[in-house]
Amino acid sequence: MFRYLRFYITPIAGLAISLGLFYGGMWVWMPAFIYVAGAAVLDQFLKKDLNDEPYGIEFLMDLALYLSLPTAILMFLSLFWAAGSGTQDPLALGIFMQSITGHDVFSARDSTAWYHYVLMFISLILPATGIGGLAGHELTHRTGKPFDLWLGRITMALNWGIAFPIEHVYGHHSYVGTTKDPATAARGDSVYQHLPKAMYRTIVNAWEIETKRLDKIDSSILSWNNVLLRMAVISTSTTFLAYYCAGLTGVAFHLLVCFSTKFALEVLNYVEHYGLIREPDQPVQPRHSWNCNHIVSTVFTYNLTRHSHHHADAQAPYQDLKAYPDQPEMPNGLASCLLTSLIPGVWRKIITPKLVEWDAMYAAKSEYDLIAEANNQSHWPELQGNITKSIAK
Repeated sequence: MFRYLRFYITPIAGLAISLGLFYGGMWVWMPAFIYVAGAAVLDQFLKKDLNDEPYGIEFLMDLALYLSLPTAILMFLSLFWAAGSGTQDPLALGIFMQSITGHDVFSARDSTAWYHYVLMFISLILPATGIGGLAGHELTHRTGKPFDLWLGRITMALNWGIAFPIEHVYGHHSYVGTTKDPATAARGDSVYQHLPKAMYRTIVNAWEIETKRLDKIDSSILSWNNVLLRMAVISTSTTFLAYYCAGLTGVAFHLLVCFSTKFALEVLNYVEHYGLIREPDQPVQPRHSWNCNHIVSTVFTYNLTRHSHHHADAQAPYQDLKAYPDQPEMPNGLASCLLTSLIPGVWRKIITPKLVEWDAMYAAKSEYDLIAEANNQSHWPELQGNITKSIAK
């Protein structure tokens, strides 16, 4: 049964984070910090998850995802309440929490020092991404299930994640490994060079994809048929709710979390696809993604780290994804890779041997010219001539 229950860690963490926001002080950031630190540390000590045994109770796997929307709503309502001050309590959440806990939540909120909120925003980046982005990601891939699809889109829209569900499903999975893919970082690009380009191109690609779809059904881009506009209504409504709850401070809290989750999703894509090469007219294969079978990373991302299988079959439910231990692996667990990618010098040191290995062991001969060009454009001396050596072998 633990194989099922472990995928409920993220919604449980979301509940703990929401409760902590009412207790003030260090509790506004401590539950989220424990979630992040636990993921990063435990991944180094626990065995990799190579178990491909099928899950028999599909409903329990789906429920873990379905809880993402109520968890995200609860987290944002708690966040908006924490952004308030004095007797601000327009939704009576503070009165309710005080009645069931006996804790003076209003005094706790007013006495919380500013630096606790700084630590809160830093600690919330990954949990908020897991609750809204990663569960939403899985649900938006279920294009054949309208309920799941829209649940995922609504969950992501709460974070102003409007373009991602469209571009990722209908663009990224077609473009991965090519220069048209916003998520595939060029060799030599630091995360800070890559992210502005990725964010801009995600929006552009999403509008191109949705415009073409609307043209096919003979519908205007300004009509209610436009998925991007419908999601924008949800995002805007959430920001207005933040204003209603706590004024401009509430809006600032909301937008900071939205930006940080967008940042985290793009960094996630950065480490999952860094420097990999594919010919645009060739099918996507498992080798065109960095895989990761560290068990904590797998659980916290709803098996997304089994990325080789995910890109080989984008419609496969997360519980059906296989470990593919023979495919190219990330340098470390996902949380560790995310953190090290923020230090370009360290990331270069650990990813370069992986790129050299991928060129020699996984690349197709037809990709050699593209690889040689990418290596030259990287301006990394350690990659220069690398593909020539691979050919010689």
